[in-house]
Amino acid sequence: MQIVEIRLKPGELSTQMAAMRGWLDQHRIDLSTFSCRHDQDGILVSVEFRLTHQAVAFAEQFGGRATGTAACAEEEYLIQEMSLADALVG
Repeated sequence: MQIVEIRLKPGELSTQMAAMRGWLDQHRIDLSTFSCRHDQDGILVSVEFRLTHQAVAFAEQFGGRATGTAACAEEEYLIQEMSLADALVG
């Protein structure tokens, strides 16, 4: 499984979601999972694909990045959070 993460501004969410849905339908791709969450930089959209080539094509189309498996994406997120906390503590 391959995770693609895309950062969006809140005002872009509905337009981009419609474009993503259209692209997925056009390419006949069924997703494993899809989620959105707010963070300090806007909205983080995470999309999980079964096939790597589909994830890569989606990431290229929508300016995202493929991060590997769901476990890798969560681990990377936790590392970023820990790094931010360390920077704040000094």
